[in-house]
Amino acid sequence: MNNATVILLGGAPLVGKTAVARKLAGQWAYGCVSTDDLADAITAVTTPQSHPHLHLLEQKDHRKYFIKHTAARLVADAEYLNEGLWPALKKIIIKHGERADPLVIEGWHLMPHRVAQLDQKGIYSLWLVAEREFFEQKVHQQAELFHQTAMADELMRKFIERSTIINDNIRQAATSLSLPIVEVSPPDTTEEIYERCLEVIKQS
Repeated sequence: MNNATVILLGGAPLVGKTAVARKLAGQWAYGCVSTDDLADAITAVTTPQSHPHLHLLEQKDHRKYFIKHTAARLVADAEYLNEGLWPALKKIIIKHGERADPLVIEGWHLMPHRVAQLDQKGIYSLWLVAEREFFEQKVHQQAELFHQTAMADELMRKFIERSTIINDNIRQAATSLSLPIVEVSPPDTTEEIYERCLEVIKQS
């Protein structure tokens, strides 16, 4: 194991970060937190006026929002949210690094170009990436969640498109910055992805 105090696990929605992060945290008795939970907590104590980035989708029907907008717009809005959340994530990462308080942070709000700018020892990032086929399979495995609304097929298509674009952006950025990536593909299990991540971290 390297001497990382904070392990960051990034990747597009549905790529499998949460389950892998929990197993990594359990391996070394680290804490584990999701950027989704952090975003929810911060949104609860801020307002659209004070933090417009974080309240972009507040009081909107997410299904109608996905169907209405292009994949490019969905990705742009996601980046707008990520930009607003980054100062809080950065603060948590740095504080845990300074206190040597072990933590795994996982989430699609993490982006390679921001993480690479952290100038502090003890922080290690790993990026899960996949091909479009992987996201198609994951979405269809959870089809019941999407079929609770009209135009379910269009909703699923938009979700796959957004995840694929975010995934490709992460892959390109992580590769250009020489950050470690782990490829996942059907029919990889959580255990198999975890083992590959573990091997990459141990070799760092």
